[in-house]
Amino acid sequence: MRGRLASAFIGGAIANRRAKYMYQQQGNDQLQEYKMQQQQEELERLRAQQQQQQAMYSQPQPQLQGSSSNSDDIASKLHKFAELHEKGALTDAEFSQLKSKLLSQM
Repeated sequence: MRGRLASAFIGGAIANRRAKYMYQQQGNDQLQEYKMQQQQEELERLRAQQQQQQAMYSQPQPQLQGSSSNSDDIASKLHKFAELHEKGALTDAEFSQLKSKLLSQM
């Protein structure tokens, strides 16, 4: 009788250990699945962010009106037209027309 009782206790202990191990393994599997899901969501978020940035950079950038280089360019052209007007190469009407056209670009 003692042998049977001892055998039942040992068998029960083994069964408990197996159940505990399987429970822990199941928990580990769930944890790994959760981590993989989190990584997948992070990857999708980063891809969306990357696409958004690429779309921003692929759009043509508008040039700012009145930038210093643009103003310098217009000023130099206006100066050249004034010199041509003084030399008589441009009439008053032509100079006025070119001047108003340049000033409208500022």
